[in-house]
Amino acid sequence: MATRNNVLARWVTPGGVPQRRLVFFPHAGAGGLSGRSLAADDVEVLAHRRPGREARMTEPATTSVADIVDEAVDALLPVLDADELPTDVLGHSFGALLAAECVARVERHRPGRIRRLVVSAKVPPPDPSPELTAALHDEDALVAWLVALGGTPPELLEDPGMRSMVLDPLRADLSASLGHDREPPLVNTPLLMVAADGDTTAPMRDVELWNRFTTAPVSTLRLRGGHHAIFERPELLHAALRGSDAGGSTTDRA
Repeated sequence: MATRNNVLARWVTPGGVPQRRLVFFPHAGAGGLSGRSLAADDVEVLAHRRPGREARMTEPATTSVADIVDEAVDALLPVLDADELPTDVLGHSFGALLAAECVARVERHRPGRIRRLVVSAKVPPPDPSPELTAALHDEDALVAWLVALGGTPPELLEDPGMRSMVLDPLRADLSASLGHDREPPLVNTPLLMVAADGDTTAPMRDVELWNRFTTAPVSTLRLRGGHHAIFERPELLHAALRGSDAGGSTTDRA
């Protein structure tokens, strides 16, 4: 059964005193453990853990974006009501779709409570991909796609048990993403768009299309690296989020 503690995995740096909160929706196939690499001394990270992985391994994975977001918002609202900690919401890759839907939902219930929406390495939906759709039914093709994206050691996928643990939730998340056929909701929250110069799946020119879906100020963060560059230089993300000015600027980082 889902509880707040296993839906939102909490990461804090030992001895740190959180001054901000980062709610994190990870990429397809990932779980709450991925939030650990985003921890910082002054940040509480709450990483969304979807069904079918980690502490929720026995729960069936869902392919419904609406169901995923409903569960996340139900777990998050009591957290937001318990304090006034400034809170940003980050979605990476598939998680960006979820983050945008979550922020829109929170705006209806708690207007102004989210400080900033951050979308990373994701083209705004709908984002059909015939090749990726075909790969969902071809395990070797799916493995090749995953390895090419980076972040998953190929040797991990050689073990049949580990291969299943990785691919089953990945298929569910990709099915949810590919089946989501509407544009992001319009939000009133400031937006930070993050892209890496070596990410061919979500180049900055396409990630910047998110700017059509907010009425608030927009800023960008350009990173060096591939699709998962945000995990390699999390300090650059936090530097951008610590800024008091929520919009208007374009930032290039090495």
